Amino acid sequence: MAVSHATRAGFSVIDVNITFDWDANAAPMPRGEACRAATITVAEAGDAVEIEAIAARCFTSSRFHLDPAIGRERANEIKRRWAANACCGRASAVYVAREQGKVAGFLAVLVKDTAGKKDAIIDLIGVEATYQGRGAGRAMSRMFVEQWRNCASRLRVGTQVSNIAALRLYESIGFRVAETSYVLHAHVRNGALAA
Repeated sequence: MAVSHATRAGFSVIDVNITFDWDANAAPMPRGEACRAATITVAEAGDAVEIEAIAARCFTSSRFHLDPAIGRERANEIKRRWAANACCGRASAVYVAREQGKVAGFLAVLVKDTAGKKDAIIDLIGVEATYQGRGAGRAMSRMFVEQWRNCASRLRVGTQVSNIAALRLYESIGFRVAETSYVLHAHVRNGALAA
């Protein structure tokens, strides 16, 4: 009902966001299919430029990329700035996957206090297109679980329902769907809804 009211008011349904919580009681994280060549470390100050560059080109199914009114170039810039902010202190931690000395991907963690409990959240994760499908995203996600499961009350991550690869990855390492929500956008120009 609320969504139909919102669409009549000028909002567009862009996608459905899925938030996962890690289930410590789920089957143990599978071993043996680790990243083939990547090493996962804490990002260094000099990694920020490479992290931003990856963020500016690796996303295709974010809520910004799926909104035709935003356009790919602007959506890429939003993700680049998001990664830049993570590297400049917004994130509680940033990890990188390196292959042969090059940054192949990154994972930014936010820590939030929710009702007196600490949530550790994968805020942004991206892998360079040439390294996708080689285990870097899985290795970084596993490292997140290993590093934060004893430091936080809850481990969380969100993605869009259109990002099938991410959905499969998170479920395969013990994350379970906690909530879903519609992603609605409305664009305003000069104080009025844009057509």
